[in-house]
Amino acid sequence: MNVTFRQIRAFLAIADLGRFNLAADSLGLTQSAVSLLIRDLEAELGVRLFDRHTRKVLLTAVGRDFLPQARKAMEDLDIATRTVRDSAELRQGKVTIASSILFSATTIPHLIAEFRSRHPGISVALRDLPEEEIRPALIRNEADIALGTMVDEDAEILATVVSQDRLALTCRPDHPLAGQDRIGWQALRGESVILLADRNPLRRIVERTLAAVAPELRPTYDVRFSTTAIGMVAAGLGVTVLPENARDLGSGAQVSTVALVGPVVTRDICVMQHKQRSLSPAAEHLKQMILTHFGAL
Repeated sequence: MNVTFRQIRAFLAIADLGRFNLAADSLGLTQSAVSLLIRDLEAELGVRLFDRHTRKVLLTAVGRDFLPQARKAMEDLDIATRTVRDSAELRQGKVTIASSILFSATTIPHLIAEFRSRHPGISVALRDLPEEEIRPALIRNEADIALGTMVDEDAEILATVVSQDRLALTCRPDHPLAGQDRIGWQALRGESVILLADRNPLRRIVERTLAAVAPELRPTYDVRFSTTAIGMVAAGLGVTVLPENARDLGSGAQVSTVALVGPVVTRDICVMQHKQRSLSPAAEHLKQMILTHFGAL
């Protein structure tokens, strides 16, 4: 059935005002255009909706039955239209961002606070995840955008590099390596090394480097969270390799950071999204805020 919303709007205007000319004025149309809309609507439905009189137009019995349904259809359309418009104009909506534990504890909360101050009608959900769970969250549509580490090209993920940081050694302040400005990766030989979980992209970066400079080295402990690794270092269970800005997480844990060289190893910090899904206006705006934040740094 080819019933249009323009026909329903004309029907409701005539039902409310009782005159074709008044309905035409309210809709900004000519009277003949309104008459044509109603004639086409009645032809499509196969019934008369109005009885035409000299001075008044009255609803038929079928027209009276049709009226509440037509009114609800227009109300539903108006609600849907307002919802889309409010979303486009950032007056309402929701965005979910996934982030590594490090950025969830440092960068992201401040960006969320700034975003919410600008757009209080939009809710923001944060999923603080181990690095290895960020990509699956995007694939499963559990997050709109993400901030974390991307090691290799991915056919399903669009990654925009926003910054880089270097990998560094984290150890106790009383550790023999703590007093040095920089050390080589070979210095890790003989140490009890704490590394992140196997599927973590940071773990892959570390293992590629160790394979070249200390292939015999094996981790003593595997943990999922950088905060756990820092806590174990503080307890004297070993040393760990983390991005240099992980020192922000260890400020209260009595640990020291030492630059690793020979080679200097960096990781790409990326804003990520699914390649096949368009971002909502809210998600796109939050993404641009992240890009601006790192660009300013």
